Amino acid sequence: MRTQSQNQLRARRPLGWRAFSLLEVTAVVAVIGIVSLAAISRLGNDSLTNLSAEGYARTLQSDLQQVRQRTAATGDNHFLRVTYDGSSISSYVMWRRASGGDVIVDSARTTPVGLVVTSTHADLEFDFDGSSLALYTVTIVGPSRSWQVTTVPATGLCQVFDITP
Repeated sequence: MRTQSQNQLRARRPLGWRAFSLLEVTAVVAVIGIVSLAAISRLGNDSLTNLSAEGYARTLQSDLQQVRQRTAATGDNHFLRVTYDGSSISSYVMWRRASGGDVIVDSARTTPVGLVVTSTHADLEFDFDGSSLALYTVTIVGPSRSWQVTTVPATGLCQVFDITP
């Protein structure tokens, strides 16, 4: 005959229910690690660098659009100034043309390792109505894929193109 405390204990824990053991959790973590390692090695470093190149192109496009919007909002010309390290761009910074001299607006963005980035101009500038002062072209070359970020002078529209042959 069961006592009331035994019935209460049985009511709290349903039959067949139990927690995972440390060994089971360790086995699942090990399997996840092995699958992750296989996926990374299959993708390879070149694929990751190509993804980084595309991300850099999209970030540059977004920053050019921000420069254009700030110019239209403030009436002061804004521009991205690129810094070269040899024949490739190493970083760029957003600036504002002010009557007292040029002022840095945002922190520098560096180019990811493994990419070759070139530009047709050292300053990518927009005027008060949002148009770019020239046709700017920035080329980003990864291990097996390439992108181009361009601006349309009349409208200031910024576009990204995959130019991989």
